[in-house]
Amino acid sequence: MKPIRDAFLSCCALLGLLGAGQTAMAQGYEYFDAGVVSYGPINCSVRSDASNIHFNFSLGFNSSAGHIVGGTFLSRGIAVHRYDAKGKPLNWHTGMLVFIDGEQALGVASRSNSAVMFGSSTGNAIWNFSWAYTANVRITIARAYVDAWPAVGVQIANVLTPLDSPSFVFSSKDVYYLYRNMPTGDCRKIDPAKPPPAPGTEITVTAPDWDLGELQRGKEATQTFATDAQRLCFSYDAKYIEYDKYLISVSNRNGVADNKFLLVNAADGSETVPYTLSFTGGGAPMALPSINGLPLTLGKSGRTCLTPTFKTWVGATIKGGDFSDALTFTITTQP
Repeated sequence: MKPIRDAFLSCCALLGLLGAGQTAMAQGYEYFDAGVVSYGPINCSVRSDASNIHFNFSLGFNSSAGHIVGGTFLSRGIAVHRYDAKGKPLNWHTGMLVFIDGEQALGVASRSNSAVMFGSSTGNAIWNFSWAYTANVRITIARAYVDAWPAVGVQIANVLTPLDSPSFVFSSKDVYYLYRNMPTGDCRKIDPAKPPPAPGTEITVTAPDWDLGELQRGKEATQTFATDAQRLCFSYDAKYIEYDKYLISVSNRNGVADNKFLLVNAADGSETVPYTLSFTGGGAPMALPSINGLPLTLGKSGRTCLTPTFKTWVGATIKGGDFSDALTFTITTQP
C-alpha cells in the first residue's frame, strides 16, 4: 500500500523602523474616561518585513468635549507598552514610529510602563482634531527593539496641555495586546498590572511520510516509527514556551468512522481500511482521533519530537490496491 502522507497546517506567522527625532517630555496627571472613544480598537493586525514589525488597528474617537476633565485639549494620544525578554513593561520610544492615517506623531511622553505618542501643537493636524473621527493607527517598530518580546500593549487617550508636561485621559485602564502571529481582528484586552501573555511562537514542523508497507487481509497490524527521520518534530524558539500550554489536534482527508481514521483505495473509494494513530514523546500518550485537542508539552530545548504508532484493521475481503490518507496537524495555545 502507498504511504500515509501527512499534510500540515503551518503554525504562526512572522512579525516589526527606526524612531526619529522625537523629544521625550515629562508626564503630568492620568485620568480614565471610557467616553474618549466611541469604539475600538478593532481590526487589529500585525505584519512584518525584513527590518520592522507593523501593528495596525482602527478606532473611533468621540469629540473631546466632556472628556478632558476640565483641562485644555492638546492632541489625541496612543500609549505603547513594550516589553523586555521576560515580559516586563518598558517605557522606551526608541526605534518606534506611530501614525494616524499616515501622519506621524511628533510628541512623546514617558510613563512608568509605556511611552505616549501624540501630536505636537503644530504640524500634526489629524492628531490635533478634537471632533469625532475614525482613526487608522499604525505602530512601526524596528525588529531589533522588539524581537525580544514581539508584542505591544496599546491605550488610547486624549492629551491635555501643557505641551512640556502633558496629562492624559485614557479610555481604559486595560491595554489592548497586539502580538506576533495573532489572528487578524484579535484585539484582546489585558490587565497591565499582570504579566502579558507570551507572543505567538513560530513553530516549524518536520514531517515524514509514513509508509505502512504491505498490509495483510483479515489482520490487525501495529507499526511504530521510532527513528529520528520517522518522527514528527517541532522546532521553535524555546524562550516563550514556558509561558503557554499547547493542544494538538489532527484532521484527515478521508474522514472518520467508528472513531477511526480511514485509508481509502485510490481506485475504489468505497474500499477503506480503518486505522488509529497514537503519539508518545510530548507529555502524556496521545490517542487519535480525538474530538478535542490533546495536551502537548513542548520541551525547553527548542525541539520536540513525537513517536507515532499506527494500528490498522484490514477486512478479509478487501480489494488490493494503493491506500492512502492525508493528515493535518494543528497546534494551538490552550485558552
